[in-house]
Amino acid sequence: MARDLKVDIDGVRLNVRVGVIVRHSDEVLIEISKIGLNSVVPGGRIKINEHSSKALARELKEEMNFELDENKLKQVKVFENFFSFDGKDVHEIYFLYEYAMNESELKSLKLDVNEDNESTYFKFVSTDELEKYDLLPLALHDIIKGRMN
Repeated sequence: MARDLKVDIDGVRLNVRVGVIVRHSDEVLIEISKIGLNSVVPGGRIKINEHSSKALARELKEEMNFELDENKLKQVKVFENFFSFDGKDVHEIYFLYEYAMNESELKSLKLDVNEDNESTYFKFVSTDELEKYDLLPLALHDIIKGRMN
């Protein structure tokens, strides 16, 4: 099996990740931690030799058993994210997509549990309520609300 695209260089971790802003009506889907403060949009690490859209489809299948229609994906932005995690500096390359979910897809979602990580769950929140969640990376707030640079 291919390994995640992450490498430690001179004490800094380089991550390559993908995320998706799943929209339904005026709401977006976020992944909420049961044990920490932070939330993220669905996604995960890209594996070596894996296209970012394929990684996204794989992650959503693993986490929510959701069959993503890759033809509906729209790439929004690629950006860098810098942070510290568990005492290690991280430099992250982040591929961000957007996906408009229809009613039949919404009915097929499993939101109350992450099948790949029992310490998180998924929830749709209105864009007005996003400020209540510590959504990371921080740039997502502006991007979701259409204020991206």
